[in-house]
Amino acid sequence: MTTALAGGFFLPSGKFETKIMKEELKFSFEFFPSKNAEDEVAAWKSLKKLESFDPQFYSVTFGAGGGERIKTDSFVKKIKKESNVPVAGHLTCVDMSKDEINDIALNWFEKGIKRIVALRGDVRNPGEQYKPHPDGYKNAADMTAGLKKLANFDISVAGYPEIHPDSKNKELDLDNLKRKVDAGADRIITQFFFDENIFLKFRDDIAKQGIKIQLLPGIMPIQNYKRVKNFSNKCGTSVPAWIEKEFEGSEDNPDVQKMIGSSIATDLVKKLQKEGVNEFHFYTLNKYELSYAVCSRLKSYKNFLKTKKEKEKGEIRI
Repeated sequence: MTTALAGGFFLPSGKFETKIMKEELKFSFEFFPSKNAEDEVAAWKSLKKLESFDPQFYSVTFGAGGGERIKTDSFVKKIKKESNVPVAGHLTCVDMSKDEINDIALNWFEKGIKRIVALRGDVRNPGEQYKPHPDGYKNAADMTAGLKKLANFDISVAGYPEIHPDSKNKELDLDNLKRKVDAGADRIITQFFFDENIFLKFRDDIAKQGIKIQLLPGIMPIQNYKRVKNFSNKCGTSVPAWIEKEFEGSEDNPDVQKMIGSSIATDLVKKLQKEGVNEFHFYTLNKYELSYAVCSRLKSYKNFLKTKKEKEKGEIRI
């Protein structure tokens, strides 16, 4: 039996409602360094707006170029100084020596920034094959092991429910993930996905590998369907046909696209909650609106269930 709620929620009764009420929803959010001062003001506004959800952490992506590294370093340190939310700086192997990576990491650690997202990183030019820096870490597993020797970092690594674009097959991709975990990773943050079954299958697959660390699903609320579709093609994320159908005819209406994207992301999180997942990592693209809308709807949903249960018990009299 289901209960209909204005706004598109359909509430299964019984055990699922009780589980949702007991488990605390937890969120984290990804940002990237802004290109100019105006964009940085907008990104900071988004970050401060999302503080209302008491995030577990913010993460900041890392650019391979020298100027981009400085922007990442500056933004990470600004969050540490001006926000109470813990911050995780991304580090990548691309075009960097071990000494360069270690210096950045230790500088962060000395300033109280102990969370890192360790990534191999993408090549600068599409179509090029990744080659480690001659004096650098070979890959994310190698970096994770090296950083763990430097200091007691909390390290997140990437997981790919639909395998990394450079992986030849799922087995090799899982082997690579296992190496990162064995090197000392504390959690896995997944690439975004749009089908809950893909994530759940991935969760089963890594469990068979003996991986027991936290698995954090990456959620990408769709703000612009064409842009996300192109990005998905590049990173190997499949977009279900029903999602494409949802966005048909909305190409010239960004507000409608945002409404659709918010509903899709909210429903995806709810389906994962039903499977025991209660913490989610949002890719914000430096815009708070959709992530804020999704998290607000999820909190409202939980409060609705709580009120509903209290009414059923006679604790609230109307």
